[in-house]
Amino acid sequence: MTANLSRRALLGLGLGAAGGIGVAGCGRFGGSTNTGGADAAAGELNFVWKGDATRAEQMRAAVDLFIEAHPDVEVSTEYQSGSEYRQKLAIRFASNSPPDVMRMARESLRDYGDRGVLLDFNEYSDVLRTDKMPESVLNAGLVDGKLLGVAGGVTSMSMVIDHAAFTRFGVEAPDMTSWSWEDFGQVSAELSEASNGEVYGGDLPIGELQTFGTWLRQQGLDLWNEDGSIGFTAPEVTPWYELWVELEAMGAVPAGGAIDVLGAAADQSALAQGLTAAQVIPSNSFASFNTAAGGELEMGYLPGETTGAGRGMQLIPALFWSISSATAAPESAVALVDFLVNDLGGNEAMAGTNGIPANQEVVSALVQDLDEDEQVAYEHILSLGELDLVDPIPAPVGAQEFMEEMSTIADEVRFARLSPAEAGEALVEAAQQSWAQE
Repeated sequence: MTANLSRRALLGLGLGAAGGIGVAGCGRFGGSTNTGGADAAAGELNFVWKGDATRAEQMRAAVDLFIEAHPDVEVSTEYQSGSEYRQKLAIRFASNSPPDVMRMARESLRDYGDRGVLLDFNEYSDVLRTDKMPESVLNAGLVDGKLLGVAGGVTSMSMVIDHAAFTRFGVEAPDMTSWSWEDFGQVSAELSEASNGEVYGGDLPIGELQTFGTWLRQQGLDLWNEDGSIGFTAPEVTPWYELWVELEAMGAVPAGGAIDVLGAAADQSALAQGLTAAQVIPSNSFASFNTAAGGELEMGYLPGETTGAGRGMQLIPALFWSISSATAAPESAVALVDFLVNDLGGNEAMAGTNGIPANQEVVSALVQDLDEDEQVAYEHILSLGELDLVDPIPAPVGAQEFMEEMSTIADEVRFARLSPAEAGEALVEAAQQSWAQE
């Protein structure tokens, strides 16, 4: 049984209280002696998030500031990195001991929301301030009119190019404010040829959901609709795979197996290894990628952003803060989320670990004291916030499974085991199967 099936099964069955969940106070996420939710006293909160020890230190510093301002509230904290977080969160709900406040993934919000286990922030609008958040980011937490998640940070998938590579091989760097996908192919192929195959001019992650979604919106489509139905047909997404085949044939992007990347971390990327001169990255990760790549990256729009049928880039929540509908201290829980989102000191303590703050006034205040690379990321987000972008729609139930299938289909295309048309059919079938699961 997969972790996800297990999660759904547990949520659906609503299992009774599970034993063996007992890490007290601040520590690894696995359950606390404070069972949270309905068993917690009105002034006690259990707060869990996904991350490592470094993030835990930053988050706990922010929570301590919240407690200083709310001395009548006690907050126990837990954390867990990796995919185990999803599993442990599901177990906590299934065992009727959900945390009061939690980190919620974009792809899981509707899943939990449809089961009625999350608090509607709209009922506490006198506690939670949202007027300084971009409307599109705020609306991303809406499920059937209920505000079930509040963005804990903001990011956007953006393109970076390595000016050092363009200078080294004598190729003029592109203007990322106005380039088309055709421009991307031509300049990337030119750099690949100029380097004699040492460096690929670019890459196109055809198995990455957010990049695919950007391309879809540039075509006037989207990943999914408000009701969770599929937002595309097989003939409509076949050109996505045809684009990669064309780019690969031009030498603009590496063929399947041509690059052996160690992992998704910045220092393990093809860009940092000097194997490509352009890459799509989360904009809030610019500083780490620029450091890893040697310090001459420029961040801008994805190709086609100003030449397609519509804008495709989005400001998306890097994560949501959500609250269990079973919490015995809803106002205190909402006050904690309000603090994390809107308090300047709290965001200074978190040091951008959850992405660029959603509160634009907080961003403007923090940007003055940031280093140069951090300012690039913050100002990029602010500039996107001034554009008329398509609002992100909460992911349908099963989005996580779809992401995994999409990655597999992309590999089949890269290794020429599926044609673009076959990949388009397979992608629609994957969406139908993933989003129809219960």
